[in-house]
Amino acid sequence: MIPVFVLLGILFHVASAEVYIPDNEYAGYFDHDGIYVVYGSVKNTDNQTVLAKVQITVNNGDATFSESRILPAIYPLKDMPFKFKFPQITSGEPLLQKPQISFILTNSNPLNIEVNYDRTLVKYPDGHLTGFITNTGNNTVNNIDIYALVHDKNNNYLDEVENTWTIPSLNPGNKTEFVMYPDPAVAKQVYYYSCFIPGTDSSIEVSAPLKGKTFYFSVLSIVYFTNQNFDENGDSISFDAANPWQIPFYANFMFPNGSSTGDFTVSIDGNKVDSLISKDNDTQNWHVAFNVNYGQHKVVISGFDPNYVPNTDEYFYLDAKSALIAWAGFSTFTISDSKLLDVLGIHGNYVPPWVKNTVNYMIYNNVPVDDVVSEIKYLKQSGIAK
Repeated sequence: MIPVFVLLGILFHVASAEVYIPDNEYAGYFDHDGIYVVYGSVKNTDNQTVLAKVQITVNNGDATFSESRILPAIYPLKDMPFKFKFPQITSGEPLLQKPQISFILTNSNPLNIEVNYDRTLVKYPDGHLTGFITNTGNNTVNNIDIYALVHDKNNNYLDEVENTWTIPSLNPGNKTEFVMYPDPAVAKQVYYYSCFIPGTDSSIEVSAPLKGKTFYFSVLSIVYFTNQNFDENGDSISFDAANPWQIPFYANFMFPNGSSTGDFTVSIDGNKVDSLISKDNDTQNWHVAFNVNYGQHKVVISGFDPNYVPNTDEYFYLDAKSALIAWAGFSTFTISDSKLLDVLGIHGNYVPPWVKNTVNYMIYNNVPVDDVVSEIKYLKQSGIAK
């Protein structure tokens, strides 16, 4: 598996002339569901790859809302589109504040994933797009997402879009299809797409015992973390960390929403270190990121809620869409019928296999997730799903 981030320092730089969001690529609108959405694109004009954290703040009347996210690696002379949803804002006249960016320099190389700019890249009258990507490298790439921006015929930016499902894996020399749908609120205005950028997530899942149950979390790093254990109070977790490389490497942990209020601190060998903390805008899970120097170390992450009890759910990050995709076989892992129903809030243990055809339509034809969930609930009420 290819490590995504190979990071060279913990110093976070404020946005500069090298890494910034152009004013004309930063805007907001109310989407098809009436939720306020902010989209934009971070430009990296530096000669090194960067990992950027974007902080978006919106004023709406007397209320202020703020969200942050760590974006995928942005390679030299490339852009990285982004989108934030603010479900708290469904009316009014939202006022966007200037975005805040901080970033870390990396020595990561770009993915060998290329978008095929040929006749297979097609935009349809309803605004959606299909195309193919090819793995031009020598290694299999897993969990691939494609990002892009859409424009109207006057070259104005309308929205940020992603492929409708994460591509589980792509072997060297192979190609596969991807599909993109803009928000229906702007779909009729879409004239062309730009800034196609591939990204990937090579995080691994880890677990530790906590209060008689299993606490699941994930980490993205090439540093080795072992012997993870919570303390007696359940508010700190410790690791043995081994970085066999001669330079510092970055670690990005993801912890379940509810396990903390976000007041995390990180210490390495007894010394507190700088860390970056954010809450995922989509899953609401916590991210804690920091640097680990060369050698063997003891790492302690503190700030967990001592009253938190794990739900012993290996896939704590699943929502309805990701659960349906995994259940139907469009992910790097699969889940059972009973697990799917559990995520959807339905008691049972059987879903007819042909429902996977509906999930296929959801992916390729933009059938709303809620429609698929409603179908399964109807099948349950009818006694077909059990």
